[in-house]
Amino acid sequence: MKLLNRAVVIVLILWVGSSKGQEIQSWSLQKCIDHAKSNNIQIKQSALSIQLAQENLRQSKANTLPSINARMSHNYNFGRTVDPFTNSFVTERLQSNNFSINGNVMLFEGLKAINTIKRNKYNLEASRYDLAKTVNDVTLMVAGGYLQILFNQEIAEIAANQVKITAEQTERTKKLVDAGNLAKGSLLDIEAQLALDELNLVEATNQLELAYLSLQQLLYLEISKDFDIVKPIVDIPDNLEVLNTVNQVYETALTVQPQILGADIKVQEFDKNIAIARSGLFPSLSVGGSYGTGYSDGRKSITSSTPRVDVLGYTSGGDSVYFPSFDYTYETTPFSDQIRDNLNQTLGFYLTIPIFNGFQTKAAIARAKIAFENQQYNLQLERLRLKEDIQKAYFDTGASLKKYRASKISVNALKESFNYSKQRLDAGMETVVEFNDSKNKLAKSESELVQAKYDFIYKTKILEFYQGRSLAF
Repeated sequence: MKLLNRAVVIVLILWVGSSKGQEIQSWSLQKCIDHAKSNNIQIKQSALSIQLAQENLRQSKANTLPSINARMSHNYNFGRTVDPFTNSFVTERLQSNNFSINGNVMLFEGLKAINTIKRNKYNLEASRYDLAKTVNDVTLMVAGGYLQILFNQEIAEIAANQVKITAEQTERTKKLVDAGNLAKGSLLDIEAQLALDELNLVEATNQLELAYLSLQQLLYLEISKDFDIVKPIVDIPDNLEVLNTVNQVYETALTVQPQILGADIKVQEFDKNIAIARSGLFPSLSVGGSYGTGYSDGRKSITSSTPRVDVLGYTSGGDSVYFPSFDYTYETTPFSDQIRDNLNQTLGFYLTIPIFNGFQTKAAIARAKIAFENQQYNLQLERLRLKEDIQKAYFDTGASLKKYRASKISVNALKESFNYSKQRLDAGMETVVEFNDSKNKLAKSESELVQAKYDFIYKTKILEFYQGRSLAF
């Protein structure tokens, strides 16, 4: 009875741990996927890449607009210099101010601005596909973690059932030994099997807890024993006719899988890089203008004058020749007057013709062509990788279904064999070793059935996912 109680306690611990989570909080696969989409850091980073691409596109459009800048300066000059507002040489310290508004617009630059806008549009679209691919990758990981829990739950149930069966048989064997109908060695054998079954249950329980831990970490949740998942009802078909063929799956996947669509968009993006590089071969024409004024303390204005007569020379008779002149008083021209008087405007057209720049343009075009060709290879690789993944998933699906069918037949046969073995043991016609062998074969076959079942479910879901369908049950 002690061994039976111990086994029952283990089973109850397993059952209570599971039912507690369902009672408090149960997560469906769709809920897990939605939570991952909202909280996964990789998805958030991909979303930031979209924002960056949007800003690049917005900037490339803004680059086609005129650029207007205001400029102000306050300068001190020492030593001999030319006053920019009086055009005279000064040797004392000169203080000046300049104020201007400058504008410039590019009229033609080999269609560089237009091609840059188109390139950035492709880049934005490709970033959206990159985000979709990241979402798909995370979704597949969540689905895998979810199914791993379901798998480990059934394995733990099988292990718990084995403990229960062995514990019950241990009690029967003990009674038979006490009654003298069986040798004590039979009791020792069944007790050893019970200990082994309990160890298997502990390992199965640990694997189940690890699967719960992995899914919670993937969802960025606080680790809790109250977390549990909804166990869906999944029907296993009798054949693969319900699935599309490999080619059908592949052709559909080419039209919906973001890694393919994104790689195709990037080919067009790299093609625009070639056009942008080629714009360096063409002349560029721009128009610019400015409107400005300034101030200098070297500019003086007359404030008053005093007339005087200077002797210019003498006549042959000795008479003096007089020349009238004035003495002037100066002051620095007021700031407001200089700002008004020094107004100036400019307007100019600027043509730049590329003649030789160290083959930089030629090298840029060559690099762009190489990158374009490399991206074409990347697209081919993505298509080949997708086809190989689909072919493998389809093959694995068929193999899992065959294994599931065979395991199901095996389990049914071994159940009958085990029941017969149990009856023979109770009748004393079979040894404990033979009984344990029959029971272990059944447990192994049940585990293989569960493994084949969830392997088939996962591979089937992957094939559906490749065709753009939801992974949720």
